[in-house]
Amino acid sequence: MHKALKNQITTYIRHLQTADQRADIQITRLTPDGSDRLYYRVTAPGIAPFIAADASQCKACDKSSGLSQNNTFRTIQQHLENLNFPVPKYLSADSNDDDLYLLQDLGDTTLHSFVQQHGWQEQTLELYRKALSLLLRLQVEAVKNFKPQWAYAGGFYDYELIIERELNYFLKAFVIDFCRIEPETEIRQRLAEEFKLLADTALRAPANFFLYRDFQSKNLMLHQNKIYLIDFQGARLGPCYYDPAALINDPYVEMPLPLRRQLSEFYFRKLQSAPTPKSPGAKPLTRETFDLNFTLFSLIRTLQTLGAFGYLSGCGKKHFTQYIRPALTNLHLYLNRLQEAGFDLKALHSISREIELRQEEQCRR
Repeated sequence: MHKALKNQITTYIRHLQTADQRADIQITRLTPDGSDRLYYRVTAPGIAPFIAADASQCKACDKSSGLSQNNTFRTIQQHLENLNFPVPKYLSADSNDDDLYLLQDLGDTTLHSFVQQHGWQEQTLELYRKALSLLLRLQVEAVKNFKPQWAYAGGFYDYELIIERELNYFLKAFVIDFCRIEPETEIRQRLAEEFKLLADTALRAPANFFLYRDFQSKNLMLHQNKIYLIDFQGARLGPCYYDPAALINDPYVEMPLPLRRQLSEFYFRKLQSAPTPKSPGAKPLTRETFDLNFTLFSLIRTLQTLGAFGYLSGCGKKHFTQYIRPALTNLHLYLNRLQEAGFDLKALHSISREIELRQEEQCRR
């Protein structure tokens, strides 16, 4: 453990404990998922357990601003806490180093683990409805006084992000690096045209909402009968469709299609009546517009997710490979729906068929 983090732990505990209680500090390293952060649960007599975080390996930053993921996480945490959103509280942090900090312990139950344990019963669906209600409130309220310059990787959901960190990310990290498929020059050119079509269409959606950008079951903690938000350092301004698409189509849980329809309908009805920020010349939201945008962002999010699974698997985190199959199911589902809506995505269809063949070959080995 980092020496400075140990010092934070000791100082924090000494501040809370009485003299006769200063003993038996237990530090347990927690298993990480996709993050490069190191997390430890700390217990000691007389105080509530807490989390010690070493994020010194998360150095991704915007070179022009010098912001890191950790700068962004801390700033957005303060912003959301000030607005009374359920986020883990900062207990201590090195004033000279955003990479080492202590957080409120929210326990071990995520929405993902709850689904794994309880399945798709009514209690689970009620949690999803609560999550979507919380999401919509977050999208509308957290945009107030949100400053794009807080975001280490850009404060807007823009063309460059869609093309480079979602669509080309899928092509490079999943198709080429993970599946070992090298598309021919003609296919690459056609893919570039199709990616541009997807990005251009996505950018027509109003983008004046708070965009979480990783609103999925492993980033929602269940603690004391409340849903808590974690891992929001990717937040920025953007469209409202991306986050509900990420949650409802989450490959970690494989939600049955009838339930996806129920929950997308639930979110649509809430969105229709919400006091959402208005764009100049914006028209009233129709079901047709919602369905098209939900389908579009479901596909874009799925491609980004497959890119992430390919990248993380290549970094030695092989447990992510188990989620590739449900993500590919989502890919085919939303590709077909966009085709029915009139989108010409022949190259992406061709790549998806090659991926399927490659997956079948691997299964036979």
